[in-house]
Amino acid sequence: MLHVCYGNQLEVLADQLAEHLDSRAVGPLEPELIAVQGHAVSRWLALRLATDRGISANNQMLFPAELLWLLFRRVLPEDVPPFNGFSAQTLAWRVLALLQSEQFGSGYAALAHYLETASPISQWQLAERLGRQFEQYLIYRPDWIHRWESGGDTHWQAALWRRLLATGDDRHWLNLRARLVEVMAQEPAAADRLPARISLFGLPSLSEVYLGILQTVAAYCDVRIYALNYSSVFWADIVSDKERTRRALSDQSGLADYMETGNSLLASLGRQGRAYFGQLLELDALDEEVFHPPVSNTLLGQIQSDIFYLREGGDEGAQREVEPSDDSIQIHVCHSPMREVEVLHDRLLDQFDRQPDLDPAEVLVLVPDIETYTAYIEAVFGSLTDDRRIPFRIADCGQSQRSSLIETFFALLDMPFGRYDATGVSTPLFEPAIQKQFGLSGTDVDQILHWVRESGIRWGIDAADMSRLELPVGEENTWRRGSDRLILGHALPAGAVFDQLAPCGPSDTTDAQVVGRLRSYLERVFALRNELSGERTVIDWSVKANSLLDRFFASDAGNESELRTLRDGLTGVAHSAEAAGYSGTVALEVYRHDLAQRLAAPSRGFFGTGAVTFAALAAGRCLPAKLVCLLGMNDSVYPRADSRQGFDLIAQYPRVTDRRQREEDRQVFLDAVLCARQQLYISYTGRDIHDDRPKPPSTLISELLDYIDRTSRSQSNTCKTSSAITIQHPLQAFNERYFQDNVPQLFSYARELVRSGDVAVPGPGALVGTPLTRIETDSEIALENLVQFFTHPARVLLRDVLDIRLESADVMLQTREPVDLDYYTTIAVREVMLAEKQQGAGFEAVVNRLRAAGKVPVGTAGVRALEFEWYQIAPLHERLMSTGFSTDGEVIELALDVAGTHLTGTVSPLIANGLVHYSVMNLTARDRIRLWLSHLALCASDTPYTRSSQLFGPDQAESFDIIAQPHALLTDLIAVYQEGLTRPLPFFPRSAWEYVSAGGDSAKAAARTWAGNDYAWGESEDVYNQLAFRDSGIEILEGEFEQLAARILGPLQANRVVVR
Repeated sequence: MLHVCYGNQLEVLADQLAEHLDSRAVGPLEPELIAVQGHAVSRWLALRLATDRGISANNQMLFPAELLWLLFRRVLPEDVPPFNGFSAQTLAWRVLALLQSEQFGSGYAALAHYLETASPISQWQLAERLGRQFEQYLIYRPDWIHRWESGGDTHWQAALWRRLLATGDDRHWLNLRARLVEVMAQEPAAADRLPARISLFGLPSLSEVYLGILQTVAAYCDVRIYALNYSSVFWADIVSDKERTRRALSDQSGLADYMETGNSLLASLGRQGRAYFGQLLELDALDEEVFHPPVSNTLLGQIQSDIFYLREGGDEGAQREVEPSDDSIQIHVCHSPMREVEVLHDRLLDQFDRQPDLDPAEVLVLVPDIETYTAYIEAVFGSLTDDRRIPFRIADCGQSQRSSLIETFFALLDMPFGRYDATGVSTPLFEPAIQKQFGLSGTDVDQILHWVRESGIRWGIDAADMSRLELPVGEENTWRRGSDRLILGHALPAGAVFDQLAPCGPSDTTDAQVVGRLRSYLERVFALRNELSGERTVIDWSVKANSLLDRFFASDAGNESELRTLRDGLTGVAHSAEAAGYSGTVALEVYRHDLAQRLAAPSRGFFGTGAVTFAALAAGRCLPAKLVCLLGMNDSVYPRADSRQGFDLIAQYPRVTDRRQREEDRQVFLDAVLCARQQLYISYTGRDIHDDRPKPPSTLISELLDYIDRTSRSQSNTCKTSSAITIQHPLQAFNERYFQDNVPQLFSYARELVRSGDVAVPGPGALVGTPLTRIETDSEIALENLVQFFTHPARVLLRDVLDIRLESADVMLQTREPVDLDYYTTIAVREVMLAEKQQGAGFEAVVNRLRAAGKVPVGTAGVRALEFEWYQIAPLHERLMSTGFSTDGEVIELALDVAGTHLTGTVSPLIANGLVHYSVMNLTARDRIRLWLSHLALCASDTPYTRSSQLFGPDQAESFDIIAQPHALLTDLIAVYQEGLTRPLPFFPRSAWEYVSAGGDSAKAAARTWAGNDYAWGESEDVYNQLAFRDSGIEILEGEFEQLAARILGPLQANRVVVR
């Protein structure tokens, strides 16, 4: 017998299902067959049954299609194929085989023209779309399928369908349905093969053909449909105002005037459900109703009650008062998806504070596009470890979007079709499974990135690979040449050249092991160029892909699930091709595309796992929860527009009962609104992030707000109800309005965004509010520590005292061959040139040396660049030679007592004329500070060397003579140093040098250097300065900065002698 049980709440339907399961038990070994719409309902129902009955066992949850094929296999064991040859994925391979056949394509001009110019991936995409299209025809156009099979249509899709059946399996579910009906009528014993009971729970829609099969089977076994029906009043014939107007315009009989709207929300949003409800009423079934009237003491409850009783507002349409404390419906307007998630996090914390009995599992967050919001959710909810942490799970998200291992696997598959650039080859090394496979650590990978940059690697495997690509570019910057330079670093001394290669990089045994492991990884990556080229059968590609997994990824407990998902996907592609009987060959990109589509499918998720669940709106549409939150309800995003292919015959010849994307999305929104048990939270991006322009919400939100305004009013009656429940949020999370008591609607739990005792400050406070307390000051200081401090005080404080390191471990790798010399390469080139000049080498020898190191741009441009640098370094070389400079000069150890502090260090190189420093670039404040500190230490020592120091650069030479009171100056500098280890000192060497040395407006000169411009980097851009002085602006260059500049660099400037 067929039973249909109607209920307005999923919980009540679940209780009714449990009662029916208990009232008539099936055999102890026979599973209960329950059809559900998705993994979310399956998980929820299993937990619900386990809670109510104490146990949930031997319940087989199936999708409707899976249930249908199970029935076919039970009743027709000899007629049902082992694989469904008419699933969209299998049909795609069957169609591809026909499209690759010249015999079929040539008979249809439009199709033949497309296939003539289509690439292999284009052919596959057409086959894939046709596979999905034919699957839709089977469900929604069974009459077409029968007509096509009888030869009654000449359309190319009809011919393609007949060809599919002629060349392969013809046992699709429509034919099996006819066979099922025939067998059930002719063989009474066939009924014994049916299950004792079939339950269909909470399905939002079923096709007419499917319902017909259920009607047939119900004559032999118990079939029960548990359907959500949100109204206890008959509503199958209500129409929305828009529908009534349309019918009135098209029908002059006046019948449209008698059509009822009932409840405008239900009539407008529930058209798909209304059609399904009408289909169920036409069944020959026993109806049962288990309605549970909603509680109507809140705004949300009133809306749900209106729909339940099919009315528009209160009694006789009167507006109801909404109390100010009623927060059952909230609308939040934000500037971006990130702000939406930040606001949601604060609101959830507030709800948990106000409702101690609210469990995170009772909060359901639904997003139309969960893939877009995943990164923001993980950034906000996953970054907190203190008392603000909210347990969360992201369900219904594609595996490929959430797994770095899967992303890395696809990157390796794509590698042979790229340029093997430095970034593309290096990035997979960050994957832990690859690190483990090749014996590398995270530190090793950071070192490798440094070597890649230093060895001149840009792109390409080797010379042969470059020739294969037919590119007239040299091999100096290929991976093979660069890795050879790293290997030579262990065999040759610095400066040597072997086979036009200069050694680079490592020098000890530990580094040698890392280089060896890197080379092992590179050789396997290089081999992919040949291994993954050409065309192969699907089975061969699956073997290749599994081999790639074995060779590159080490398995452990942490990645076992990801590897299993990947291997299941590889097996799935092979099974689909096998079921389709496809034996042709395809390019890797076709195989990759099918695999990517499978892995992008939503996963089973984590519904009901004791945490806040984030899911796609369609997946969690009818799941009940105390608090239902809808994010991303933006205009033009939801409801989605119907997107159909140009060859979609359903779109060309539509019917009233067709599924439409917009109507389905409207029904999904209605489901979500009616499944919120206590609160409904909605947010959308309603302000432009650039100019704060208002942006409209989804039309569904507008309809809901219009309904609220028509049927209710605020108690104060000073504004519309929709305005009272809508909260406009500022652009930034640290806006001062979040921390002021006079704006109760805005609040924040982010303590780090406000200073204690001064809640009006929007930005963060000073990093170190009060000086740090040091147990004892340093009794011994290295001269090099002084140099490091005065060339960057903030970095020394943060890195050496507070252990805060802001340098990025990720090296920005260059992926194009050099066409000029960047700043750091220029330094390296000039240092090589200067060293070679001192050895008497000529320009050609220097060019060969630099080319061997991979630092020379290709062709004439490279030679011209080196000629320029050769010319630039000449003045520095002449100045150094005129002084008798030698890198082998004396090195002296210093040990000074400076006002009770032991100052130690080395000073070098010393020649007959004194201390000499140089820079291959134009002299900077840091060069001068380094020499000045060494010169003071030299003057304060009792060594017999000349107390004269010289600094040379390409632009000029400078010198210091003997200082009268070096101890006093050092004492003062050490005092500044000791203070700088307790708090950030506003001393910035470049800006301070401009302040003390520039003529005219010194403050303006310092400000220009501090701010920087498009051509020169400013000290305000330094990450250490930004953190240390995060509460300051340009005013940091006033007061103490001016005093420190004069105190530290004033004596240096006064004693400096410039020699042009």
